[in-house]
Amino acid sequence: MSSTVFREDIIAYLARYLGRKYAEKLLESVTTPGTRYFFRVNTLKTKPEDLLHELRSQGVNVYQHAHVPEALFVPVEGPFEIRRLDKVVYVDKHTAESVYVGANVFAPGVYKVENTEKGDYVSVISPNGILVAEGILEMEPDEIFSKRRGLAVRVTRSVYKAQSLRDTSYFLSGHIYHQSLPSMVAVRLLDPKPGETILDMCSSPGGKSTHAAQLMENTGEIIAVDRSKSKVDIVLENAKRLGINIIKGVVYDSRYISEVLGKESVDAVILDPPCSALGVRPKLYYDRSYQDIVKLANYQRQFIREAVNVLRRGGKLLYTTCTFSPLENELNVVHAFSDFGLKPVPISFPNIKTPLLGIPGLQFDPHLHDTPGFFISILVKK
Repeated sequence: MSSTVFREDIIAYLARYLGRKYAEKLLESVTTPGTRYFFRVNTLKTKPEDLLHELRSQGVNVYQHAHVPEALFVPVEGPFEIRRLDKVVYVDKHTAESVYVGANVFAPGVYKVENTEKGDYVSVISPNGILVAEGILEMEPDEIFSKRRGLAVRVTRSVYKAQSLRDTSYFLSGHIYHQSLPSMVAVRLLDPKPGETILDMCSSPGGKSTHAAQLMENTGEIIAVDRSKSKVDIVLENAKRLGINIIKGVVYDSRYISEVLGKESVDAVILDPPCSALGVRPKLYYDRSYQDIVKLANYQRQFIREAVNVLRRGGKLLYTTCTFSPLENELNVVHAFSDFGLKPVPISFPNIKTPLLGIPGLQFDPHLHDTPGFFISILVKK
């Protein structure tokens, strides 16, 4: 399936560094969601063991990760067969990939409705024609496109399914936050301390900021930056739900954030810049090219340069991406070291491979680790 999802120039690019066989295995693995769906327990409100016991007592098939105590997960089931019905709802790429693993369809994600009306049982189809789910149309078609909000299709069967806790009291009361395992590992390795000042340069939706605040025991300051007010608002809404009050939102282009914060003003920087997202699962199709990846790698370097400006001496930069693209990962770490003198420090996590070129860091590969593709490096300003 990877050859139909990804362009040949993407496959060839990865093959140059990883070998053709390994590259194809990587890309094939991201066309499925994996077998575990993770969420983080908010230790400011409850203990992981207590929540684990309570969820199990309610019949939720949930487990605790052996090395990250706040990381709980539920199994992902599937694949299941989906029928092609006469009544059809077409959804955009982002919606399709969420619905593929059991999410409902909301009106903003619908772009076309065929031969159906409210109450009908429908097929849900991605833009490239893949059947992702079946469900009940909850709105009249004209209402979907006039209001552009609300539940459009209540999904009853999807290709994959993980038990969702988003509509439960645990989520609404801020006891949990949905976050991937590698993202949680990254913040733990940064090891933020109470009282520190931390900058999150590309913060939305707030997973790493709120996790850092949790590890800091809600003491200190986290400056959460993003380019749009709507994105910053999402971070602040999540912080409020989780009972966190040390996150300050700033609407700004963080490539120039020293204009606001001043130089050498923070103890640590979290940088998860816009990237090729090759590691995000599941993928139904991917329309970026190799040249797009080259441009993204150069764009990411602008954030690294500014991270150096705002870091105090001895401060740490946590650099992460949700990709396995060497230009955006290993070669950007080489750039940070050679051009700015940032020193990558050794980090480890059980059974996770180290990056290419002997660079200190971690690379989560989906087909080996049953996670999204994810890169982690921690660099110190000397």
